[in-house]
Amino acid sequence: MTRIRTLILAAVVAALAAAPAAQASDRGAALAGANWLGAAITGGSNGQAADTIAALSAAGGLSRVGASRRANQLRAGASRYTGSAGATAKVILGLVAARSGSARCAGGLDLLRRLEGFGRHGRYGHTIFDQTLGMLAMHALRAGPPSSTVRVLLRARGRGGWNFNASRRGGRPDDVTSTAMAILAARAAGVSAGNRTLRGGLSWMLHQRTPAGGFALGRRDRNEANSTALAIEAERVMGRRDARAMRALRTLQRRDGSFQFTRTDAGSRVLATVDGAIALSGHVLPVAVLHRAPRGC
Repeated sequence: MTRIRTLILAAVVAALAAAPAAQASDRGAALAGANWLGAAITGGSNGQAADTIAALSAAGGLSRVGASRRANQLRAGASRYTGSAGATAKVILGLVAARSGSARCAGGLDLLRRLEGFGRHGRYGHTIFDQTLGMLAMHALRAGPPSSTVRVLLRARGRGGWNFNASRRGGRPDDVTSTAMAILAARAAGVSAGNRTLRGGLSWMLHQRTPAGGFALGRRDRNEANSTALAIEAERVMGRRDARAMRALRTLQRRDGSFQFTRTDAGSRVLATVDGAIALSGHVLPVAVLHRAPRGC
């Protein structure tokens, strides 16, 4: 019995020691990915530039000087880029993550007002990304989102999860990526992790896991970086830690720090690295939230 107790104690100690080590390794992988991303996307005024700021900030790779430079470039082209709810939301999320200057104003352009202008009866734009990014951006600005957007999002859940069109009758099958984004947006809006709709969506999403431990968009024969990373974040806000999915995501990271779409398809390494770096950093979307709502422009 003494030997058995000793073996059990040793196993417990090893498990406790392994968890911090794995987390440190994940954070290192996140920083490597963010550094690759920062070199690949040096600045700009589009969604990739905004996403890069968020990933660098989450991974701890954004200097004060770099944040100021990137935020100024993002603001400079905001009036041209923000032609949709999703695009406007990305700019806001990037500026909040930069923590440099106003996250609401791009010159004379009031980004919050522009985002609100895309809202109709609780719905932003036309896709799940318009809806969820809009909600995440409002939360990041401490300006909402309004309860009507939460009702629309929860009612849009299909038979299992959510779909690209953010509609029960959208003509698209439910998918992991849309479901993960819906869970992230709802939780950011204050919906309880015990909410039946969210728990149902989470359960459906977990049943889409691939045999290799990750997730993919509409299939189960391979791991995809983007779906796996967003699923990890969605689980995180629901109180779950998915070590298996984290390991699956790590297998998609190259030696240079970047992530690729699948093991055999590089896809968009920029998009894959944005999602991969944020997920492995331990953060979730939005990666930063203002302490108080900013004043108008």
